[in-house]
Amino acid sequence: MIVRGMTMKHAIDEEPLEAARKLAPTIRKHTDDAERKRRPSKVVMDALTESGLQRMFTPRSLGGLETDPVTYARVAEEIAGFDSVAAWALQLGNHIAWWCARLPEQGVEEIYGRGPDVPIAGAFHPPQRVVERNGGYRITGRAPLASNIHDAEWLLLSGIPMDGDKPKRTEDGTPEFLQLVLPAGEVEIIDTWHALGMRGTDSNDVAVEDVFVPQSRTFALAPGFDPGPHYQGPLYRFPGMGTVVAIFTPVMLAIGRGAIDEFRKLALEKTPLGYARKLRERTVVQATLARAEGMLRAARVLFYETLAEAWERTRNGESSTLEQKSDLVLAGTHAAQTVAKVTEMMHGLAGTSGIYTSSRLERHFRDAHTLRHQGFISANRYETAGQVQLGVTPEFPMVAI
Repeated sequence: MIVRGMTMKHAIDEEPLEAARKLAPTIRKHTDDAERKRRPSKVVMDALTESGLQRMFTPRSLGGLETDPVTYARVAEEIAGFDSVAAWALQLGNHIAWWCARLPEQGVEEIYGRGPDVPIAGAFHPPQRVVERNGGYRITGRAPLASNIHDAEWLLLSGIPMDGDKPKRTEDGTPEFLQLVLPAGEVEIIDTWHALGMRGTDSNDVAVEDVFVPQSRTFALAPGFDPGPHYQGPLYRFPGMGTVVAIFTPVMLAIGRGAIDEFRKLALEKTPLGYARKLRERTVVQATLARAEGMLRAARVLFYETLAEAWERTRNGESSTLEQKSDLVLAGTHAAQTVAKVTEMMHGLAGTSGIYTSSRLERHFRDAHTLRHQGFISANRYETAGQVQLGVTPEFPMVAI
C-alpha cells in the first residue's frame, strides 16, 4: 500500500505492521469469496487470528499485544488496502477487548479463561430493555449491525435498566446506560445483511429474549471507571471515542486511496465517448484528481496527528478534555466523509467503467457510501463536534467517554 502525505509524532510498532503485510496474498485471494457469501472467509479469519492481529487491544497479561491505537490504525489501514472486509473483521478480536477493561475481574476471567484469541461482536444501538434480577440482568430486544456475528463467541449489547415502564436514572437525572456481554449461542441471528457495500462483513441483526446476564459481565458506560489488574497500561486510559475512530476510520482512508489509485490506472488507458484524447489528457480530469488527492492527504494527516497527540497525552498520564475528545471525533468523521466525497469524484470521472462489479472502483464506491453512515463517524458527528466547540451540551453522550 502506498502511504503519502502523513506526518506523525508517534513511532509505529513495525512488528504488527509487518505481520499485516504478510497477509496480503491470503486476503486478496479471498476477497470475492467474502462478497459472495456475505461474511468473511474462514481462511482470512484464521490468518488474522494466527498472525496475532486479533489480540492487539488485549492486555499483555492475558496474552495480548496491548498495541497502541496509532499502530492499530496503521495496521487496519494496511489490511484495508488489501480488502476492506478483512480490516473490518479486525474488530472481532480488538474492539470489545478494549471495552472489557471496564468489566469486573470475574467477567474478564470468564471471557478470556481459554486464551487471548476471543472473538467478540458488538451491537451498540439501540439500547435494549434490561430488568435487574438476582445478581444480574435480563435483557430483551433486537439490534442491527452486529458485524462478524457468525464468527463470534460473545456479543456485547447496550441496555437501559428499567424501573417498571420507565428507565432508571442516575443522580444527575440521565438514564442509566449499561453494556452487557453474553454468549453468542444465546442470541438469535436474523439474516438482514443485504447491503449496498461492505457486503462481506456479516453485519446482521441479533435478537435476545429474556436472556440472563450476570453482573460480572456488565459495566456502566460512563467516563470514569477503575480499570482491573489486567488493564493498568495507558492503552486502557485512552479516550473511548479515540479507540472507536482508530478502528473505523483507517478502513475508509484505505478505500479512498484505493479509489484514487484505481482511477489513475484507468485514466492512462481509457478514451471516453466523444473524445479523441485519453482521460489523462483532459484538464477537468487532471484538476479533479489533484483536488481529490489533496483532500485525502489532508484528511489523513489531521486524523493521524490528532490520534497521535491524544495517545501522547495518555502516555504522559494526562487526561483528555471534552474538547480534545471531540477533536478525535471530528478528525475521524472528517476523514470518513472526505473519503466518501473522494470516491464519488473518482467514480464520476470513470463514467461507465465504474458501474461494473468487475471494477475495483465500483467496490470502493459502494463500500465508502456504506461506511459513511456508520454512526460513530457519520456526518451527524460534525454536529457533535460543533456543539462541544460552542459550549453546548452534546446530544451524543459517547463523545465524553
